Amino acid sequence: MTAKYLNYMESTPLEMEEMIKENPIAFVPFGSLEWHGPHNVLGTDSAIATGICKRTVEVTGGVLFPCVNWGAFYTMNFPYTMHFPKKPYIKMTKKIVEQLYEWGFRIIILFTGHYPGAQIKNVMNAAKWISKKHDDCFAIGIPEQELIPDLGNFGDHAADWETSFMLAMGHQVHLDRLPDNLNYPERAITQGIMGKDPKLHASKEKGEQALKECVKRLSGAIFKVKETRSIEPFDLIYSNFMKLRKDIFNWKKKGNIGKIFESQGFNNRSEAIAFFKWFAAKGKKHDPNYVYKEKVSD
Repeated sequence: MTAKYLNYMESTPLEMEEMIKENPIAFVPFGSLEWHGPHNVLGTDSAIATGICKRTVEVTGGVLFPCVNWGAFYTMNFPYTMHFPKKPYIKMTKKIVEQLYEWGFRIIILFTGHYPGAQIKNVMNAAKWISKKHDDCFAIGIPEQELIPDLGNFGDHAADWETSFMLAMGHQVHLDRLPDNLNYPERAITQGIMGKDPKLHASKEKGEQALKECVKRLSGAIFKVKETRSIEPFDLIYSNFMKLRKDIFNWKKKGNIGKIFESQGFNNRSEAIAFFKWFAAKGKKHDPNYVYKEKVSD
C-alpha cells in the first residue's frame, strides 16, 4: 500500500496546507554526526531513522520532515564525530512538537536513530508532554528497537543490528575493512562497535526482516491511533518494550547473566568488565592500538 505523502523540503505551502487538512501526520527523524566504525557511513543513525520514517509515511501518508542531525548529545569520543550539550537539544525537541501542533499536525512521530538513554528519554518526554497538553494530539518518541525487541534488538552501535539495517537500505557498508577475531572490548575501543560482531552476525536479510516489521508495527499503531483517537496504541509500544526488556535483562534471574552477555556480544564477564571500565572511566576514548589483556576471574 502506498499513500500520498509529502517531503517537507520539497513541498509548497499550498501542498502543506492541504496535507495537514487531509492527513495531519508528521514524521521527524533524529540522528547524529557520529563515527559508526570503519565499515559504516558517518550518518548511520540519521540514515536508519530517515529510512524507517520514509517507508512508514509511504504507508500512512503525512509529512516527512528532514532529519535532525545537528545537536546530538552523548555521542562517542571517536573521529569525525560532532558533540553538543544536552539542554539546548531538549528545548529544541520540545519546541519542534509545539510548533507542529500549532501548524495543525495531530499525530507526531519522533523517531531517533541515535539512542543513548537520555536521547530516548528526550523524544519520549517531548511526545508525552505535547500529548498531555492537548487532548487531540497523539505523539510518540522512540528508537527502532522499541518496535522489534522480540527479534532480539535492544539497540547497538555499529554492530550487527545497525549494520544489518544499513545493508537492507542499500547504503555503503564495508565489512571487509574490519579486522577478524576481535573480542568485545577490542571491537568497541578500536572500531567503535558495541554489540555483536557485524562480520559474523550482520546480514541484508536480517535487516530486511527488521525493517519490514518496524514499518508494519509503526504504521499499524498510527492507523489505530487515527481510528480510535486514543494514545493507547502508542503507549502499548512503550510498555511492551519495557516489559520484555525488564524480563530479558533481569540480572537476578537464575541463569540470565550468561544469556544477557551472549545477547549483547560479550564472551564472558571479563570482557564486560573491561568494556565498562573503558566506557565509564576513560570517557569512551578511541584507541586504535588497544589490545585486550586484562583477565578477570569468572
